[in-house]
Amino acid sequence: MTTLMQQEIFSEPSMMKRTIAACKPILPAINKAFKEKGITNIVTMARGTSDNAATVFSFVCPMVTGIKVGKYHPSLTTVYDCDVDMKNTCMVIISQSGMSKDTVAVMEKAIKNGAMTIAVTNNAQSPVAKNCDFHLFMDVEEEKSVAATKTYIGELFALYMLTDALKGDFSASYDSLADRIQEILALNGKIADIASAIHKRNNFIVLSRGTMLGTGDECALKLTECCYLFNRSYSSANFMHGPLSLLDENANVIMLAPKGNFDDEFISMAKRINGLGATLTAFSNIPQVLENAKNAVAMPDADILEAPMLYGVAVSLLALNTGLAKGLNVDTPRNLNKVTITL
Repeated sequence: MTTLMQQEIFSEPSMMKRTIAACKPILPAINKAFKEKGITNIVTMARGTSDNAATVFSFVCPMVTGIKVGKYHPSLTTVYDCDVDMKNTCMVIISQSGMSKDTVAVMEKAIKNGAMTIAVTNNAQSPVAKNCDFHLFMDVEEEKSVAATKTYIGELFALYMLTDALKGDFSASYDSLADRIQEILALNGKIADIASAIHKRNNFIVLSRGTMLGTGDECALKLTECCYLFNRSYSSANFMHGPLSLLDENANVIMLAPKGNFDDEFISMAKRINGLGATLTAFSNIPQVLENAKNAVAMPDADILEAPMLYGVAVSLLALNTGLAKGLNVDTPRNLNKVTITL
């Protein structure tokens, strides 16, 4: 394999089984602590790719458990020095490294203000892993490429497992979900062909909806950092409220459209994009969406839990192959470091 990024993406089926094995023993204790502490709310703290995983969690967890999930803005602590009441609240801190100063500062303040804390990291020796009440360890080995790929999928696995644990379900098996990643890896040749067709284009609009929003954001982020393309991710519903004016024959749209709750909306949007002359690249298992796309990847069937993960693998392959088609070093994008320090 030509790049570290490619090696890491293709390692995901085996790496996710490590995540499953590492996280599963911790889950009953988390469920018990939720009950004993009377936790009623969850907030996530994350940035970048980790925040995209948190977006998926913010949909899936309330749907499965009925527990509210919000997002905590780090600058409330690091810039504004706010004291936020965290009683009856669990803060889920999602950070691949668990090392950045702003993440550690937010964790310390949250603990001081009464929060129960859960870390989701790939670094068992990090300050976040060591100081939170619980640590869900991804255990996917060091990610040597700067762009997060296997850690995004690892975060989703850990958060899915946390969701089931909060519901009290400890019997779910995730090995079959890890195995399903192979179905997406088998599409790499098709995705590479599409990357060759679009790599000279710019200004991509990424459309998704519901549980897919985090992966839509991840698609836009990966194409930006690995391919130096300007992209913006939208909910297909919010896109109708103003940004629709962007569509013309020069527009480039990527649609992540799994069959489910939004079929009619996705079909209508695909037809509209096509009718306005824009170039649509679709990842979908809805025939009418694929028919209206200039570039189409027929995705396998997936439920609301599986789709963000499976499509997440697909969009990382799209970024990988688009970057390679542009002749870029996808392993070390310019100006970026693996651990980012922000306030």
